[in-house]
Amino acid sequence: MTFRLSDFALLLAFYFALFNIQSCGLDIENPTPPSPPIWVQKSLPEEWPERGIDAHESGGIYLEWEPPLEKDIISYDVQRAVWHDSQDSLGAFVNVARIDMEATPQCEFIDTQVTYRTNYFYRLYKENSAGNISEYSDSVLYYLLLPVSNQLMSPNGITTPLNKNRTLSWTYSLSVEMESYNITILSANNDLLIRENLMPSNYSGGREDWAIPYEIILNSGHTYKWRVECGARYIDGIENAGSESHWATFLYLGN
Repeated sequence: MTFRLSDFALLLAFYFALFNIQSCGLDIENPTPPSPPIWVQKSLPEEWPERGIDAHESGGIYLEWEPPLEKDIISYDVQRAVWHDSQDSLGAFVNVARIDMEATPQCEFIDTQVTYRTNYFYRLYKENSAGNISEYSDSVLYYLLLPVSNQLMSPNGITTPLNKNRTLSWTYSLSVEMESYNITILSANNDLLIRENLMPSNYSGGREDWAIPYEIILNSGHTYKWRVECGARYIDGIENAGSESHWATFLYLGN
């Protein structure tokens, strides 16, 4: 069998093409990239547990996305960009987290490297075991409001009794940015008792009071915990700005 120069050239071209494919991060056995990630839709204020992008009691921003449709996803990369009001422009997206699906299989991330009163945009992409990466997800926006201080919530303490009027109170001095409060009360076992959305008595700040309805059954001698959330920038009933206080507690001794 005679080996011609033209055959050698074809063979060389084949290996060169193969090298180019591999150098681009594609697996020739599976060159198809994964589908773009999909964010979990933000839950409505009255829903529990909360879902989607949201303020977190740590002072960070909670992000959640749908589980992958593919079985071979190995990681997600989360990126963040800041909207600069003074320049009316969006800054560059930078990587803030790489989620290893083998080490941490949850499709969520809490970004604690953020500040209040700043517009943050997020997007993410995923990678499969063949090294193929997806297109970016849609971008989502969230803005952190200043939270209600746990020290300004009353009652607060595992031995602090709830008053006979069943009234919870708190003070918020910078409420001009917020549009509504949300009160959540849980049992000691984290069972939901009530989640109530309410309007502030004024938008200049000050003391707020809310009485637990008598149809909500509280057991004497039991401890409960409660939290105040602030919400704003509602679109179709869904907030795009908010904050969460830390959990406060009270002891119910009956009437």
